Amino acid sequence: MRKLNQKGSFIIWFTLAFALLGTFIGFALDFGRAYLEKARISRLVDGASLAAAKVLKGQTGFENDATRAACDSMAMNGAPVVMSGGNSCATTQGAPMTATVQFFDMPVPAGPPVRAVRVTGAEPVPTTFLRFLGWMVPGDFSTINVVARAEAGPERPIDLMLVLDRSGSMGPSGGTDAVGNLKITSLKNAVNAFLGLQNTFSANDRLGIVSFATRGCGNGSGQDSGDTSSICPPDKAMDFATSSYISQLQTVVTGLCGGGTNCTGGTNTMEALRTARAPLAAAYNDVNRATTRKAVLLVTDGQPTFMRRDSASQCNSNPLQPGTLLPSPGNTGGPAIGCIHGVPSWTNTSQNNFMYRGDLGTPSTLTRIPGSGSNATLYQNVIGCTRSISGCVNNGAMFEANQTKNCGYNNSACGGGGDHDVVFFAIGIGQSLPNSPQGSFDNNAKCLLARMANAEQIVNANSGVVETLNSVCANQITTIDGDTHADLNQSWPTCAAGAAPCIDPTQEKGKVYLIDPNGNVTDQLKFVFQEIAQLLKLQLVL
Repeated sequence: MRKLNQKGSFIIWFTLAFALLGTFIGFALDFGRAYLEKARISRLVDGASLAAAKVLKGQTGFENDATRAACDSMAMNGAPVVMSGGNSCATTQGAPMTATVQFFDMPVPAGPPVRAVRVTGAEPVPTTFLRFLGWMVPGDFSTINVVARAEAGPERPIDLMLVLDRSGSMGPSGGTDAVGNLKITSLKNAVNAFLGLQNTFSANDRLGIVSFATRGCGNGSGQDSGDTSSICPPDKAMDFATSSYISQLQTVVTGLCGGGTNCTGGTNTMEALRTARAPLAAAYNDVNRATTRKAVLLVTDGQPTFMRRDSASQCNSNPLQPGTLLPSPGNTGGPAIGCIHGVPSWTNTSQNNFMYRGDLGTPSTLTRIPGSGSNATLYQNVIGCTRSISGCVNNGAMFEANQTKNCGYNNSACGGGGDHDVVFFAIGIGQSLPNSPQGSFDNNAKCLLARMANAEQIVNANSGVVETLNSVCANQITTIDGDTHADLNQSWPTCAAGAAPCIDPTQEKGKVYLIDPNGNVTDQLKFVFQEIAQLLKLQLVL
């Protein structure tokens, strides 16, 4: 049988296949050109968003300036665009590229939202081969609309006050850890390492240091300050974290307790927090620091034992139940210009029914108040007010912490209101010991720190065990001196009447860490400081 000649049909199929292959190659060229153009536009909007975020400063009121900065950035990077009205820029020549600039509030941890920017660039890219699809499929295939988007917010600078305990128990009397270091030695090592962390602090951040023992501030020799003002100055005032200033801060830390093991005195956490609050309050009055993250980092090894009094009348009065205890001007032979009430030792009040008074002009001079049965109540009132019993004159550590967390913009007194964006970190060095209210971190001490920090959890840095605010505050211990710590469960400041300790929803939630003194304290502190650094230094470029 004679075969048909199929040479003609082969040519037809070859021609169709070649045309189809050519079409796909054409599509690839068109889409490849669009891909390259999108990469170019992506670079343009990336730079534009960063430029706009820098000008925006995380605040409202700078939107027009930020839009102009975005358009100028694109022009400087090769796109001939100009600002063409509110929140947009358009090309002056060539392809009709457009860019829109949008502004939005970005929520961030440990602070109020910051103003961020979104830049969207669009450009129609002409096609060569793809347009032939119009012969077969309805539609306009003469261009591919290329869109790229980028978002950015400012890196949020920090205003941070370090509040460091150098009381007597931080020295030799507090013992050594697993590697033979005193707590003060471990603290110095860890804090100086924290200050020197790479890529954590920039020259736009500000840092300051307050150290405390019997006084809530230190002098140039790393001991109690002899300052007699109501608010003593920080050991090192808050300033920009340049490399030279970081070195100065490290020198201050190295010099704590006289540069060696000479740690003496009680624990005046109250006055230390009051001292630290002043520069944070001032930062709220500085328009250039409006969006900074503000934080306190407290490191201590025990509960407060001293409280600050501001006048002779306060000095001579029961802080909870006003009444004259000493005749003015007191037993020092001169006018009282203020005093510190404290607890000299932690023995049973039936044996230790007296308290001390010190003239701030000579803080090392202490005058005994004669003991009597009525002073047992006075004793309880005083040590309760070092923490913060509601109603105390010059409330203690918990009150001062609350005042600090309540700092708000243009609220130099930090007494409430405002943005509430001071975050409080607390680190306690200690373990739970029976009947040792100052020398250990029992539930009483944990509850106090958690309430000061507005923290839901207490994290053990050595074991990883996590305890809750409610669990540690629900089991107060009556200690050997008769202190019930009942004030820790008062419905203050925002809990419902009779409720257990609660988190204040108007304040930032802080964090509390517990350091085991039987482990390597330096390593535990370094671990915690690194975590805090990550929490503080959130990069807001998306």
